[in-house]
Amino acid sequence: MPRDYKSRASAPRKKRQRQVPGWVWFLSGLLVGLFFSGLAWLKLLPADARLTSQTQNQESGVKKQRPAGKKAPAAPKPRFDFYTILPEMEVVVPEPEPEAAPPPVKRGKIKKESAAAASGRYMLQMGSFRKFADADRLKASLALVGIQAEIQKVRVSGSGTFHRVRSGPYTENKVNKLRARLKQNGINSLVIKLKG
Repeated sequence: MPRDYKSRASAPRKKRQRQVPGWVWFLSGLLVGLFFSGLAWLKLLPADARLTSQTQNQESGVKKQRPAGKKAPAAPKPRFDFYTILPEMEVVVPEPEPEAAPPPVKRGKIKKESAAAASGRYMLQMGSFRKFADADRLKASLALVGIQAEIQKVRVSGSGTFHRVRSGPYTENKVNKLRARLKQNGINSLVIKLKG
C-alpha cells in the first residue's frame, strides 16, 4: 500500500522551543546569590568594622597630605580597669569548721550506729567547673593523691550547668585528714555537712 508523504511535508512544523543550557542557569543563580550575600554582608557588617575601615581610609588620605618631617600622633594606650577593680571586689571566705558531733550514747548497738552515722555525714567538694574537661582533670589529680572523687552535673537557674568534683561521705576525723593531704598538694576543699 502506498503512503501519502506529501501531506506530512506540507503541514506546518511545530517550532521547537529553544532550551537554555544548565550551566547558564547555574551561573546566573550563582551571580544573583553572590550579589544578595554581598548586600547582606554590607548591611550586617558591625559598626566597629565600618568605623575602622572609614578611619583607615581617612588616615591614608591624611598620610598623603602630611609633610615628611612630622610624625603621626601616637595612638592612646588601652586602659584596663579590671586590675584595680578586681582586688577591691575580692572576698575572703573563712574555712568552715565541721560541727562537733554529740558524744555517742552507750545504751546499745542501735544507738551507737545512729551516732556514728550522724557524725560521719560530711562531703568534701574540691571544685565546681563549667567545663566537664576541667572537672575531669581535677578528678584525675585527686586520684594521683589517693582520693576517689566523683563528678556531679548540676544545673543552676540563671547560671547554667556546673560540674562539681566531690568526695565522701566521710567521718569528721577522715575529713580533717583528707583536708590536710589536699592542702599539702595545693588543692582547696570545702566541707559540706549532709543532712540526715
